[in-house]
Amino acid sequence: MPQSSHPDPALASDSPASRPVSLHAIVATVNVLAEQGIAAGDLLAGSGIPPERLLEPARLINHHQELTVFDNARCLSQDEALGLRLGHAMHTSNYGILGYTMLVSPTLRVALETAIRFPLLLASYFTLRLEERGKDAWLLADAYRYRADLFSFNAEMCLSSMWTIACDCMGVRWSPKAVHMRFAQPAHAGLYPAIFGQAGSFAMTENALVFPAKWLDRPQPLADAVSFHMAQEQCQRQQEQWASSYGSALVARVLRLIQSDPVRFARLDELTATLHMSERTLRRKLASLGTSFQALLDQARYQQALHLLHDTRLSISMIAERLGFAEAASFRHAFTRWTGKRPSDLRR
Repeated sequence: MPQSSHPDPALASDSPASRPVSLHAIVATVNVLAEQGIAAGDLLAGSGIPPERLLEPARLINHHQELTVFDNARCLSQDEALGLRLGHAMHTSNYGILGYTMLVSPTLRVALETAIRFPLLLASYFTLRLEERGKDAWLLADAYRYRADLFSFNAEMCLSSMWTIACDCMGVRWSPKAVHMRFAQPAHAGLYPAIFGQAGSFAMTENALVFPAKWLDRPQPLADAVSFHMAQEQCQRQQEQWASSYGSALVARVLRLIQSDPVRFARLDELTATLHMSERTLRRKLASLGTSFQALLDQARYQQALHLLHDTRLSISMIAERLGFAEAASFRHAFTRWTGKRPSDLRR
């Protein structure tokens, strides 16, 4: 496990566990276990993530670090059902721009296809597929390539979180027809009806959620065509940038610096001075990776804006100041360009 607070070497490797991921799941884990009196520092031990970084959930880490925290959480809580509970607590708001895109999608089918289309933003440990088999829809999770000792934990977290997201999108808390798991029946199987509204089936050939196919084309209550189109474009840009960071320590470092201090590093000269390279060199290197300083600045600001609008009561003016905008009007204009909505619309 990495012991450094800088995940650059892992991000540059070919291992699936090195793929970039935001801190949202870890923040949710810390919040859930804080109710049991488990300290954040203990949960983060060995992950290379300092506790103060939890204040910036848009920051990028990698799956290797996240798995370390999940393993710590399982051991410290002594709760074998923790994966189920964590997934159940992961709502669309935990997934940033991807969650917002799913909420404003026209139908559940489009929402789920959106999640499948942007696997880096979903940060699942499985490859998701949506199939129709007769009158039933099957959301399948397979191709697990991570720690075998965390397979059941990750499978339960994956399916319970996907069902929570599906219910958020539909606006109702319905139950699937079946929940299939590939592992043997655990001691906590009795918790499945409380999580899914349905008992689990174990030692199956597939991990899957099964529900009526007619739900797929049911209009969603928060659907908005303009917002969906603009948010989907933002998802595409963010996934491309995260994919670049997977193969580029430079992109990962630029994002990390901007996220650490949006005011200071909104200035290109401050950024290049810290990186010890000329502005021309930085622009050239970023261009070769399919991105730019402005694109990374927009991404970092947008992710921070979502966090501050959702999770704090700061005024729009204070948020604009924290993000390095000269005035609130500039922030409003930028946010409208990113999402098609005003900051106050999202907060409402």
